[in-house]
Amino acid sequence: MMFGLEPILAAGMLTLASAQACPQSPPPPVQIVTRNGTPKYYYHLPSAQLGNFQIDTTFQPSPNTIYAVGGLTNGKVLISRQMQIQTLSDTRRNQHCVSIAQVIVTLDYQPDVYIASEYAPGTCRYQTTMQHEVQHVNLDIITLNEFIPRIQAYIQHSLATLPPMQPVPQNMIPQVQEFAGKRVEMAAQQALAEMDQVRRARHQRIDNAQEYDRLSRACAHEPNPIAVPGQQYRRR
Repeated sequence: MMFGLEPILAAGMLTLASAQACPQSPPPPVQIVTRNGTPKYYYHLPSAQLGNFQIDTTFQPSPNTIYAVGGLTNGKVLISRQMQIQTLSDTRRNQHCVSIAQVIVTLDYQPDVYIASEYAPGTCRYQTTMQHEVQHVNLDIITLNEFIPRIQAYIQHSLATLPPMQPVPQNMIPQVQEFAGKRVEMAAQQALAEMDQVRRARHQRIDNAQEYDRLSRACAHEPNPIAVPGQQYRRR
Protein backbone atom coordinates (compact mmCIF):
# COMPACT_ATOMS: atom_id res chain seq x y z
CA MET A 1 0.00 0.00 0.00
CA MET A 2 1.36 3.40 -0.91
CA PHE A 3 0.52 6.84 0.32
CA GLY A 4 0.82 9.87 -1.91
CA LEU A 5 0.20 13.52 -1.17
CA GLU A 6 -0.85 16.36 -3.42
CA PRO A 7 0.16 19.96 -2.70
CA ILE A 8 -1.99 21.82 -0.24
CA LEU A 9 -4.15 24.52 -1.80
CA ALA A 10 -4.41 27.80 0.12
CA ALA A 11 -7.32 30.16 -0.42
CA GLY A 12 -8.99 33.01 1.42
CA MET A 13 -7.60 36.18 3.03
CA LEU A 14 -9.67 37.83 5.75
CA THR A 15 -8.88 40.47 8.36
CA LEU A 16 -7.73 39.50 11.84
CA ALA A 17 -9.39 41.80 14.33
CA SER A 18 -7.14 40.86 17.26
CA ALA A 19 -3.67 39.42 17.33
CA GLN A 20 -4.16 37.97 20.81
CA ALA A 21 -6.02 34.79 19.84
CA CYS A 22 -7.43 33.02 16.83
CA PRO A 23 -11.15 32.44 16.55
CA GLN A 24 -11.84 28.73 16.80
CA SER A 25 -13.46 27.39 13.66
CA PRO A 26 -15.71 24.31 13.49
CA PRO A 27 -14.16 21.15 12.00
CA PRO A 28 -14.07 21.41 8.22
CA PRO A 29 -16.07 19.12 5.94
CA VAL A 30 -14.16 16.10 4.67
CA GLN A 31 -14.97 14.73 1.24
CA ILE A 32 -13.81 11.27 0.13
CA VAL A 33 -13.48 10.59 -3.60
CA THR A 34 -12.79 7.08 -4.91
CA ARG A 35 -11.41 6.11 -8.29
CA ASN A 36 -11.21 2.46 -9.32
CA GLY A 37 -8.49 2.04 -11.89
CA THR A 38 -8.70 -0.45 -14.72
CA PRO A 39 -6.64 -3.54 -13.84
CA LYS A 40 -3.26 -3.83 -15.50
CA TYR A 41 -2.58 -7.36 -16.70
CA TYR A 42 0.83 -8.99 -16.88
CA TYR A 43 1.46 -12.28 -18.65
CA HIS A 44 5.26 -12.36 -19.04
CA LEU A 45 6.35 -13.93 -15.74
CA PRO A 46 6.50 -17.71 -15.29
CA SER A 47 4.95 -19.43 -12.30
CA ALA A 48 8.31 -19.82 -10.55
CA GLN A 49 8.85 -16.05 -10.51
CA LEU A 50 5.31 -15.36 -9.35
CA GLY A 51 6.02 -17.69 -6.46
CA ASN A 52 8.71 -15.26 -5.29
CA PHE A 53 6.18 -12.48 -4.78
CA GLN A 54 5.10 -11.71 -1.24
CA ILE A 55 1.62 -13.23 -0.98
CA ASP A 56 -0.53 -12.19 1.96
CA THR A 57 -2.77 -15.26 2.04
CA THR A 58 -1.47 -18.56 3.38
CA PHE A 59 -2.83 -22.06 3.90
CA GLN A 60 -1.67 -25.51 4.91
CA PRO A 61 -1.30 -27.70 1.81
CA SER A 62 -2.29 -31.34 1.79
CA PRO A 63 0.49 -33.92 2.25
CA ASN A 64 2.34 -34.91 -0.95
CA THR A 65 0.82 -31.96 -2.80
CA ILE A 66 2.76 -29.06 -4.26
CA TYR A 67 1.04 -25.79 -5.13
CA ALA A 68 2.40 -23.56 -7.86
CA VAL A 69 1.33 -19.96 -8.36
CA GLY A 70 -0.74 -19.57 -11.50
CA GLY A 71 -1.86 -16.01 -10.83
CA LEU A 72 -1.90 -13.25 -8.26
CA THR A 73 -3.29 -9.77 -7.71
CA ASN A 74 -1.55 -6.79 -6.18
CA GLY A 75 -4.09 -4.12 -5.25
CA LYS A 76 -2.59 -0.74 -4.32
CA VAL A 77 -4.48 2.13 -2.73
CA LEU A 78 -2.94 5.54 -3.40
CA ILE A 79 -4.20 8.44 -1.33
CA SER A 80 -3.89 12.12 -2.16
CA ARG A 81 -5.29 15.09 -0.27
CA GLN A 82 -6.14 18.68 -0.96
CA MET A 83 -6.75 21.20 1.82
CA GLN A 84 -8.35 24.58 1.37
CA ILE A 85 -7.38 27.05 4.06
CA GLN A 86 -8.49 30.48 5.17
CA THR A 87 -6.20 33.06 6.73
CA LEU A 88 -7.18 35.86 9.12
CA SER A 89 -4.40 38.41 9.02
CA ASP A 90 -3.17 41.36 11.04
CA THR A 91 -0.57 42.54 8.59
CA ARG A 92 0.61 45.42 10.80
CA ARG A 93 1.68 42.98 13.52
CA ASN A 94 2.52 40.18 11.05
CA GLN A 95 0.13 37.85 12.83
CA HIS A 96 -1.98 35.34 10.93
CA CYS A 97 -4.60 32.79 11.96
CA VAL A 98 -4.90 29.73 9.75
CA SER A 99 -8.04 27.61 9.61
CA ILE A 100 -9.00 24.69 7.40
CA ALA A 101 -12.03 25.32 5.23
CA GLN A 102 -12.27 21.96 3.44
CA VAL A 103 -10.42 18.67 3.01
CA ILE A 104 -10.72 16.45 -0.06
CA VAL A 105 -9.15 12.99 0.08
CA THR A 106 -8.91 10.90 -3.08
CA LEU A 107 -8.54 7.12 -2.92
CA ASP A 108 -7.09 5.58 -6.08
CA TYR A 109 -7.37 1.81 -6.27
CA GLN A 110 -4.87 0.41 -8.78
CA PRO A 111 -4.87 -3.38 -9.25
CA ASP A 112 -2.10 -5.30 -10.99
CA VAL A 113 -3.08 -8.82 -12.09
CA TYR A 114 -0.44 -11.40 -12.98
CA ILE A 115 -1.16 -14.60 -14.93
CA ALA A 116 1.62 -17.18 -15.24
CA SER A 117 3.19 -17.12 -18.68
CA GLU A 118 2.69 -20.89 -18.95
CA TYR A 119 -1.07 -20.35 -19.21
CA ALA A 120 -1.77 -19.54 -22.84
CA PRO A 121 -4.70 -17.22 -23.58
CA GLY A 122 -7.84 -19.13 -24.44
CA THR A 123 -6.93 -22.20 -22.39
CA CYS A 124 -8.99 -23.43 -19.47
CA ARG A 125 -6.29 -22.66 -16.93
CA TYR A 126 -5.88 -19.15 -18.28
CA GLN A 127 -9.62 -18.46 -18.10
CA THR A 128 -10.21 -19.96 -14.64
CA THR A 129 -7.15 -18.20 -13.21
CA MET A 130 -8.34 -14.90 -14.64
CA GLN A 131 -11.79 -15.42 -13.11
CA HIS A 132 -10.21 -16.18 -9.74
CA GLU A 133 -8.08 -13.02 -9.82
CA VAL A 134 -11.07 -10.90 -10.80
CA GLN A 135 -12.67 -12.07 -7.55
CA HIS A 136 -9.76 -10.52 -5.69
CA VAL A 137 -10.13 -7.23 -7.57
CA ASN A 138 -13.85 -7.06 -6.88
CA LEU A 139 -13.29 -7.91 -3.22
CA ASP A 140 -10.79 -5.05 -2.91
CA ILE A 141 -13.26 -2.58 -4.41
CA ILE A 142 -16.09 -3.74 -2.14
CA THR A 143 -13.91 -3.49 0.95
CA LEU A 144 -12.59 -0.05 0.03
CA ASN A 145 -16.10 1.29 -0.52
CA GLU A 146 -17.25 -0.13 2.79
CA PHE A 147 -14.42 1.65 4.59
CA ILE A 148 -15.08 5.10 3.15
CA PRO A 149 -17.23 6.21 6.14
CA ARG A 150 -14.57 4.99 8.57
CA ILE A 151 -11.76 6.75 6.74
CA GLN A 152 -13.83 9.92 6.69
CA ALA A 153 -14.63 9.62 10.41
CA TYR A 154 -10.96 9.12 11.31
CA ILE A 155 -9.95 12.23 9.39
CA GLN A 156 -12.79 14.28 10.85
CA HIS A 157 -11.80 13.24 14.37
CA SER A 158 -8.17 14.14 13.75
CA LEU A 159 -9.17 17.63 12.62
CA ALA A 160 -11.73 18.11 15.40
CA THR A 161 -9.03 17.40 18.00
CA LEU A 162 -6.45 19.82 16.63
CA PRO A 163 -5.06 22.06 19.37
CA PRO A 164 -6.37 25.66 19.41
CA MET A 165 -4.72 27.68 16.71
CA GLN A 166 -2.56 30.62 17.74
CA PRO A 167 -1.51 33.57 15.57
CA VAL A 168 1.72 32.95 13.71
CA PRO A 169 3.98 35.12 11.55
CA GLN A 170 3.76 34.83 7.79
CA ASN A 171 6.79 32.57 7.48
CA MET A 172 5.23 29.97 9.82
CA ILE A 173 1.98 29.50 7.86
CA PRO A 174 3.46 26.60 5.81
CA GLN A 175 4.39 24.84 9.06
CA VAL A 176 0.81 25.13 10.32
CA GLN A 177 -0.43 23.74 7.01
CA GLU A 178 2.04 20.86 7.20
CA PHE A 179 1.03 20.09 10.79
CA ALA A 180 -2.65 19.82 9.82
CA GLY A 181 -1.76 17.83 6.72
CA LYS A 182 0.21 15.30 8.76
CA ARG A 183 -2.79 14.82 11.02
CA VAL A 184 -4.91 13.99 7.98
CA GLU A 185 -2.22 11.64 6.70
CA MET A 186 -1.86 9.78 9.99
CA ALA A 187 -5.62 9.38 10.35
CA ALA A 188 -5.96 8.03 6.82
CA GLN A 189 -3.06 5.63 7.34
CA GLN A 190 -4.63 4.31 10.54
CA ALA A 191 -7.94 3.64 8.80
CA LEU A 192 -6.16 2.01 5.84
CA ALA A 193 -4.21 -0.26 8.17
CA GLU A 194 -7.49 -1.49 9.66
CA MET A 195 -8.93 -1.92 6.18
CA ASP A 196 -5.91 -3.95 5.13
CA GLN A 197 -6.52 -6.44 7.94
CA VAL A 198 -10.10 -6.91 6.76
CA ARG A 199 -8.95 -7.23 3.14
CA ARG A 200 -6.51 -10.00 4.01
CA ALA A 201 -9.09 -11.94 5.98
CA ARG A 202 -11.56 -11.73 3.10
CA HIS A 203 -9.00 -12.75 0.50
CA GLN A 204 -8.05 -15.71 2.65
CA ARG A 205 -11.59 -17.05 2.28
CA ILE A 206 -11.13 -17.45 -1.47
CA ASP A 207 -7.46 -18.47 -1.33
CA ASN A 208 -7.62 -21.97 0.10
CA ALA A 209 -6.83 -25.54 -0.85
CA GLN A 210 -10.44 -26.32 -1.71
CA GLU A 211 -10.61 -23.46 -4.22
CA TYR A 212 -7.32 -24.41 -5.83
CA ASP A 213 -8.39 -28.05 -6.07
CA ARG A 214 -11.64 -26.96 -7.69
CA LEU A 215 -9.79 -24.89 -10.28
CA SER A 216 -7.44 -27.76 -11.08
CA ARG A 217 -10.28 -30.24 -11.48
CA ALA A 218 -12.10 -27.83 -13.78
CA CYS A 219 -9.14 -28.02 -16.17
CA ALA A 220 -8.19 -31.67 -15.69
CA HIS A 221 -8.87 -32.28 -19.41
CA GLU A 222 -5.94 -30.02 -20.37
CA PRO A 223 -2.25 -30.88 -20.12
CA ASN A 224 -0.71 -29.14 -17.15
CA PRO A 225 1.97 -26.75 -18.47
CA ILE A 226 3.73 -26.28 -15.12
CA ALA A 227 3.29 -29.66 -13.45
CA VAL A 228 5.99 -30.67 -10.98
CA PRO A 229 7.54 -34.00 -12.00
CA GLY A 230 6.95 -36.82 -9.54
CA GLN A 231 4.52 -34.80 -7.44
CA GLN A 232 0.78 -34.45 -7.29
CA TYR A 233 0.14 -30.94 -8.50
CA ARG A 234 -2.50 -28.37 -7.73
CA ARG A 235 -2.67 -24.87 -9.04
CA ARG A 236 -2.64 -21.88 -6.78
